[in-house]
Amino acid sequence: MLFLAVFCGFLAEYQLEHKIERERERTYIKSMIEDLQKDTAALASVITSFDRLIKRLDTAFNFYRGITKGYNDTLWRSLPVGFPDFIKSNKTMQQLLFSGGLRLINSRKSADGIIEYDLLNDDLDIDVNTLREIYLLCTESRRTLLNQMDLDSDKKKMTIEQLRSGQKNYLLRTDLAFLGKYYNELKTFRVISTIVKNREIKLMAQAGLLIQLLKKEYHLR
Repeated sequence: MLFLAVFCGFLAEYQLEHKIERERERTYIKSMIEDLQKDTAALASVITSFDRLIKRLDTAFNFYRGITKGYNDTLWRSLPVGFPDFIKSNKTMQQLLFSGGLRLINSRKSADGIIEYDLLNDDLDIDVNTLREIYLLCTESRRTLLNQMDLDSDKKKMTIEQLRSGQKNYLLRTDLAFLGKYYNELKTFRVISTIVKNREIKLMAQAGLLIQLLKKEYHLR
């Protein structure tokens, strides 16, 4: 009888622990879905911003050959002064991967999907770091190229049309080697920007698929 009582107590404790873990599992899944929904919205916005950035760069390339022939406001406004950055919602992912929460995910499909999504984020981070390095090169070349002091001074007393119609190009350097270097940096920036944008499109699609999978596996609306 004593053995039976101990055994029954063990079963009751096991069932209680199992119930608590299943509740924690569903809590993690619901939180993960919320993070994925935030990621999807953020990615959609960033992708749209990249589309605009790439179009501006193409405009800059169209006018670049005339950079030494006078001030072109369209050209200078089209040159990059930053790039859109995706900030992922990774609170739940951190808990799952680094706090032992992933062991609670009983659905193998769900666990695999979560890990795959995290790996895609890692790939995106690598490309974004490369883009950041190229952008810093572009920024340094722009600082070296543009006579910002003279341009700011003239903008206070002249209209954009007057600046356009003048012969001043506001360049500190006009040698072909440097202008070619800056052009190449801008071209590389455009290439990597496109790679990052396509990576984010793939990530957004994966987020949508993972949301559907988690809802199906855990019978959530």
